[in-house]
Amino acid sequence: MIKYLLTILVCACSAVPAPSQTMTMRQPNLYAPQLYADKIDFSATLVDLPGAQNKQSYWELSYQLYFIPEARYYEALRGFPQGGYDPTPEEFPGRILLATGHQKKSRLATPPERTILLTAVNFKEKVPDAQRTKFGILLTAYSVKIFDGELNKTIYDSGIFLTHPYETQDQKQDLPRKTLYLTFSVTPKGTLNYSQLRPRQ
Repeated sequence: MIKYLLTILVCACSAVPAPSQTMTMRQPNLYAPQLYADKIDFSATLVDLPGAQNKQSYWELSYQLYFIPEARYYEALRGFPQGGYDPTPEEFPGRILLATGHQKKSRLATPPERTILLTAVNFKEKVPDAQRTKFGILLTAYSVKIFDGELNKTIYDSGIFLTHPYETQDQKQDLPRKTLYLTFSVTPKGTLNYSQLRPRQ
């Protein structure tokens, strides 16, 4: 499942949603190497879990981080069916793997214990200079398994998130994105919420 429905909104048009869900006009292939961080961090947090204090609880996460050149991304979109569609990373030719990993955590009492962190992933050097355009795509693919000992329930989910290499501060200044976030939350009813927003403090 695509969690950030960029592909649905931009197919055959030039307006793309920023992470704030506002619309930004896309100037195709705008060279912007200053918006690419040399290195990028990845942080995945299980913010809420009813059974966080239960010793039987655990969570597992598999993830892959990719960069998709702007031209190849829009080329792939043109080949997708009209309407809602959930592509896989393999359907984006030209994607560049930045990092991959798998981790299981069984000590979940505190937010730091429920956080998976990968630091200093090489980014800019892996992207050919000509492909460092403003509207390139960072793709995060994940598969998550959570067992809540209090609810006695196992939750599975998988999908992708899409965003740009930059983020806009105060709706004015574009700056290189320093961290990719995944945030999960299990409700008291056992449903899973998710986003790619920075977790609340």
